[in-house]
Amino acid sequence: MNTMKLTELLLRLNRLKNIPRTGWLFCDISTMDVEDVAQHSFEVVSITMFLADELMKEGKKVNRERAISMAILHDWAESEVADFPYTAKKYLKPARAKERMEHDALVDLLKDLPEKEGYLKLWEEYREEKTAESKLVHAADLLSIMVQGIKYRERGIKSRGLNELWRAVKEDLKPYAEEFKIVGELIKELNSSFTSPSSF
Repeated sequence: MNTMKLTELLLRLNRLKNIPRTGWLFCDISTMDVEDVAQHSFEVVSITMFLADELMKEGKKVNRERAISMAILHDWAESEVADFPYTAKKYLKPARAKERMEHDALVDLLKDLPEKEGYLKLWEEYREEKTAESKLVHAADLLSIMVQGIKYRERGIKSRGLNELWRAVKEDLKPYAEEFKIVGELIKELNSSFTSPSSF
């Protein structure tokens, strides 16, 4: 491997530590308190690992390593195009414009890596959301938003935007809750924490 090219890639991915998760800004979270993409990605990887482990305990066929790898790279393209909030997606035309942009950004990001095709296949599998592993990562992505939402609620944020985002995320999680029992159980626990008086 060309270490100079790898160094360049690492420096570009390091931007994720400085790119805010912009959706929180619409929930009245101050710019100083908004989590960055790298923080979110770490949490998604952790949740993915826990979900995969639980499913494997239940005897489900899940490729844990593949799911974790997918979770690690699922937001890499944002190091080139930044983060788009929920509210922006309806304005991105034509359909799947965001996915095409992120695909092109990832191609550019990985162009000098010998393993680029494998990483791109993982990302495409994540986007197509047909395998158990890709669905787990999508569920983990949304569950991470719930976890962070609770932390903001605990800090006294009671904005309309936060409540609307919470409802939207719960709605988006419904198909994963139907497919994976553990996801449904986590949603109930997280929702209870969010709505608990002690969170205000």
